[in-house]
Amino acid sequence: MARVPAQERRADLVQAAIKVATREGLAATTTRRIAQELGISVGIVHYCFRSKEELLHEVIRVIAEAQVVAARSAITPGGDLADSVRNAFLGFWRLVETTPEAQLLTYELTSWALRNAETEPLAREQRASQLAGIQAILAEISAATGVEWKVPAEQLARMTLAVTDGVTLGWLVDRDTAAAVQILEAFAGQLVELVS
Repeated sequence: MARVPAQERRADLVQAAIKVATREGLAATTTRRIAQELGISVGIVHYCFRSKEELLHEVIRVIAEAQVVAARSAITPGGDLADSVRNAFLGFWRLVETTPEAQLLTYELTSWALRNAETEPLAREQRASQLAGIQAILAEISAATGVEWKVPAEQLARMTLAVTDGVTLGWLVDRDTAAAVQILEAFAGQLVELVS
């Protein structure tokens, strides 16, 4: 069997963990099950990640990064503020619709992490990662359109995360895409009003 570089193996393990967790649930996502998914030994999993918690931390980072990339890639360079904000939300939304199981996993990971003092920091890190990503997108929109936000970036990020979390969770329950997009577009319009 060909030797796989550690960084590539880590990425494979993260994707395998996401597949197992989205298909079978977080409780079934053991290092043994992840190893089976890739047809490797459990020892390789522990070589790449010290613990299941460390692996799940990387899962959180990868999912949060995908959300930021989806929003960021939808921003049209040189577009106006309203289009940029709206496109960022719609880019994020396209990812939600195409990866509902991964989005559900973010809520499962948060709940799981909050139930144990040892894993609780993962929930805080997940939220911090999401907030940092939103702040980066807001800064990018500001730079691209030449506007300044009236409200501090941290506050805008918290507002945005509250809305996107709520809309995503609601959609996972009712799958009412039209209502979800309508809410995101309305909130995007409100954000546009928060510039100097």
